[in-house]
Parts: sequence; C-alpha cells; structure tokens
Amino acid sequence: MRIKTSLACLLLFVTAVARYWVYDRTEVVRHDPESVRLARSLAETGQFANPFVPLDTGPSAHTAPALPALLALLMRVFGDGITGMYAIKFTAVLVLSVQLALFPVFSRLLGMGEWNGIIGAILWIAAAVGTGAARGHQPTPMFVWESLYAAILVAVAVCSFRRYLDVPLVDSSRPAWLLGCATGILMLTCPTGGVIFVGFIGLLLWKDKMDIFKNSRLVIIMLLPAVIVAPWIIRNFLVFDRFILVRDNLGLELAVSNNDCAMFGIQQNIQSECFAKVHPNANIDEARRVLANGEPTYNDLRLREALHWINTHPARFFRLCALRVAAFWMPPRDRGPYSLLGRGRTSERIALYLMTPLSLAGLFILYRRDILSWLVCLICLGLFPLIYYTVQYEYRYRYPILWLTFLLGSLPITAFAQRTYHFLSSRLRSAPA
Repeated sequence: MRIKTSLACLLLFVTAVARYWVYDRTEVVRHDPESVRLARSLAETGQFANPFVPLDTGPSAHTAPALPALLALLMRVFGDGITGMYAIKFTAVLVLSVQLALFPVFSRLLGMGEWNGIIGAILWIAAAVGTGAARGHQPTPMFVWESLYAAILVAVAVCSFRRYLDVPLVDSSRPAWLLGCATGILMLTCPTGGVIFVGFIGLLLWKDKMDIFKNSRLVIIMLLPAVIVAPWIIRNFLVFDRFILVRDNLGLELAVSNNDCAMFGIQQNIQSECFAKVHPNANIDEARRVLANGEPTYNDLRLREALHWINTHPARFFRLCALRVAAFWMPPRDRGPYSLLGRGRTSERIALYLMTPLSLAGLFILYRRDILSWLVCLICLGLFPLIYYTVQYEYRYRYPILWLTFLLGSLPITAFAQRTYHFLSSRLRSAPA
C-alpha cells in the first residue's frame, strides 16, 4: 500500500475513533435484545440458549452464533456489568473505525479511486452514520447487533471477489482464500449475506460458463465457507435432531411482520403494541409456545401462520412490502406512518437522502469505467435486501451494504471535483503570462 494511502487510512481511523469514542462508562443496555441474552447464557452456562426475556425457552438457533460468541467472550473477560458493556461498545467503535479507515482501499479495489473512498468516509463520519445520534448526543455504534460486524465482512468479501476476477489463474489463490474466509464468517454473523455469495457464483457461471469448474481456486471458494459453517450445522443437528443451516427464525419474523395488526416497521409495531402481542421476546404466552414446542417446531408453526395470512391477504401484504422497499432505501422517521419528515435519526436520514440518489448516478459512472465492478456492486445492492422487503423494516437491516451506497454516492462528487480541477488547471496553463 502506498505511503499516502496508508497515511489517509490512519487519519480516517483516528478521526473515526475520536468521533465515536464512548465517553459514558456507566451506561448499560436498557433492554435485552436476543444477542445479549444468548451471550449471557453462553458466558454463564456455556449454552447457546434462552434468547427471550419473558421465559427461559431452552436451546436456540434464533440468531447466528458469531456475534453472541464475541459478546460472550467479552463478558467472560470483563463481566456483564458496566465494564463489560463498555468493552462491547469500545470493540464496536474499533471495528467501525477500521471499516471507515479501509474505505480508500475498498474504493480503489472496486475501480472508484482512493480519493473517492476518502470523501465517502468523511461524509459518513460527519453524519455519524449507523448510530442514530440525536443532535447534541454522543454517537454510539450499534454494538449489540450483527449488522456492524457484517458490514466489514461484506466489504472484504466483495472486494476479494472483485480482485479474484482480475487475478489470472496461474497467479495467486490469495483472493480466493480471503473470499472463502470472509464468506464463511459472514454466514455465521449475518446469514442473509450468503445471497451475495450465490450471486457471485452466478456471475462466474455467466462469465466463464463451464470453464469455472476447471479452476482449482473455485474449490477453495466453495469449500472454505462450508468448512467454517459446518461445526454450527452439526451442533444444530445434535441439539435439534434436524438440519438448520445457521438460524431458524424466518417463520417467526414473517409472522410478526405480516398479520392483522402489523405495520411496515418494527418501531411502528412497538408503538401500536402489535409487537407485544405476537413476539416471544415481549409476550409470555408466545414464549411458552416456544418452550412447549421447541424453537424449530415453533418457527415451523409461525411460518405456516405467516404463509396462510399472506395467501389470504395478498393486497395488504404487497402494500406492506412496498412500504418496506421505500423504507429500506429512504429511511423514514422512527414513529408513525411512513414519512420522510419528522424526528428520528435526522442526520443519518439527511445523509442517506443525499447519498442514495447520488449512488444511482455513481452506478452509471462505474458502469462506464469498470463493468465488472458495476456487476459486483449491482449483485450486492440487488440481492441482499430481498428478504428484508418481506419483514418489518428496521434501520439496521441496510447497514451491511450501506458502505457501498456511500462509495457510489461519493463518485459523482469526486468526478465533478476532478473535472473542475482539470478544467481550471487547463485554463491557468493556457492563460497568457
């Protein structure tokens, strides 16, 4: 890496750490999301179990294991009180800062240039993206959700795949190893990211046809994620006597999101008390159903409920999906009907209202510069959100691919600045002495 790029990355890292630094060492988590409950169980008993607040429901595959395992490790070292929570927050700050520091590298590998990555990172830091900080409040990363960690894994996987497309067969297998490792860990962190990997394989089939099967590096790409995920699949089979790829909560999420009282977003469902009626983390009767049936069977029952409701209410379902598509790309205020006006994550929303349309222009510019990078970005942006269009909207769902929006959104800004610079330079050179 060039010295100037290294210095830029270092400055971005220091700036990000300063921006997101956690000053309050006394604040603890005010509620117990499933990831924290599972982490506590893992740290205290060694069991991946009891994700819900109302009742201990037994062994679980409700979430992917990587984040609860990391939180459990930090709890074992620092405790689960104030010190432990601070360690968890500070770890999130470091991960986010590393991601932002690597923006110039990600941008260069995707054919957008290092300056473009610097501009994207500066805009991100200025808006305190990914924190939901109100004006005058210290921004804190989403430290109890997997989205923060998934984002850097998606970025590494995407850039490794783009590098893989450039490296000749006889050159190096390093991008294949990096892609395989990133994909495997991503599956254990945010399983929905696996759809991006499927898209990558589809692109290889389209690009190289059957020749890809003559490529020994493809074996690494295909087998390495399977090897990384296999121990968790084996654990699930031994515990539940059935195959569960990574997590088993699809039925629950679909049922919670699509029912008679459901609205498009989780905050709206919490505000209307619909969430409290249908989710085992807020309703003890539902938690008892989980305990009585076992988590996988419970999720099967909820999946049937959801599919029945969708089949009998197609118009309502499509309206909800349409609102979720809109919310995913143009996030609304936190409460009430869908609206771009009002309070709630104001600085982030303003940044996204600017960067999202600019990213469309950025895609067009990238298409003209580097069609392979354009295809890779399109796979990411097109496939990753699909499942989130069918479940209740939550701001964090877009976070794993949000870095790409900022890189693409910065591209028109960078292109305009470069053209302006070249124009002024040429005018100055041609001016008479």
